[in-house]
Amino acid sequence: MDDAITVTVPARADFVHILRTVVAGVAARLDLTVDDIDDLRLLVDEAASALLARRPGAERLTVRVEPAAGRLTAVAWTSPPEPQTPSLRLESTLAWQVLSALADEVGIVMVDGTPAITFAKLVPERSPS
Repeated sequence: MDDAITVTVPARADFVHILRTVVAGVAARLDLTVDDIDDLRLLVDEAASALLARRPGAERLTVRVEPAAGRLTAVAWTSPPEPQTPSLRLESTLAWQVLSALADEVGIVMVDGTPAITFAKLVPERSPS
């Protein structure tokens, strides 16, 4: 069963709040802590900011959220695909430092021929009450 949720908005900063809300809603359903949910909101902000700065001519910004046992993974990318596939080269940026500090896992992947940012938060197991 695929529980992934994909949301696409216009590639503009004033639509990022929609993506933050979706990711936070999925995280809340997984019973993540308030701090983890806030971290995820910031992760969406940083990923979107980095992508929009790198591709100011992008038309769409997409986030796919994948809840799974023990983790919540998100992937963010812009579209349409670029004619060439350059690397994001984010590793030395402040955005990457924030992503690395807040996420349990962070990386660069390819989605439909476009570089994308992926990040994950681990979901701690709750002891039965």
